[in-house]
Amino acid sequence: MKTLAETFKRYFQFRGRADRREFWIWVLAMLAVSVPVVSILAVIAFLFGNTAGHTVAEGAFHATIDLLGLFWLVMFLPSLTVSVRRLRDAGITPWLLLIPAALGTFTLLVLMDRALYNMSPNTPANWSETFAFVLTSVTALVDIAFLILFCLPSKKDSI
Repeated sequence: MKTLAETFKRYFQFRGRADRREFWIWVLAMLAVSVPVVSILAVIAFLFGNTAGHTVAEGAFHATIDLLGLFWLVMFLPSLTVSVRRLRDAGITPWLLLIPAALGTFTLLVLMDRALYNMSPNTPANWSETFAFVLTSVTALVDIAFLILFCLPSKKDSI
């Protein structure tokens, strides 16, 4: 709990370092909040299927999504700062975080475009579907690489 409080105290601080313990306790705290909320969303979606017409389910579904979105929005900056400090502590330039950010944004835009303009389930597979699959796979591999970078030991002499 002390580590979480320390991370919140450094909410806007990009300078300094964050050891592995501070970073991973932060990640576990974010998961401890996110996983139950996403599970509630999944249960609501499973029980009611398409929530249109079910006013209680639709309201609960949208309220849960709104709360989760608000939580992630509020936690974005401290998550970014602890990630920057963790990479600096591992001796890696924090500017590398721009790679997954740009790749993730581009992937999201491609997937949203596909969802908006290719809604028919009977549409045959085409290059955009293959492109979306490859892009999503590359994004996942880059994210895994960053998880490995976050696990590197501290380098006291660098940066």
